[in-house]
Amino acid sequence: MSDLWNGYGFGGAFGASRFGRRVIKPVLKLFVLGVVIAGLIYTYVVLNAVRERSQARHVHTHSTH
Repeated sequence: MSDLWNGYGFGGAFGASRFGRRVIKPVLKLFVLGVVIAGLIYTYVVLNAVRERSQARHVHTHSTH
């Protein structure tokens, strides 16, 4: 457990055991990959929404007469 706090991350703590090398490390890698992909999708959706809202309006919101 002290390996986690010394800056070695999960690789040093779980890599010492056979179970850690075979199961936990690939699961953590898949989790991190999923978080990165979800972050990219979220960024795309938010930036797309901002871009659509910042375009010039084709229909005026009120009339002057």
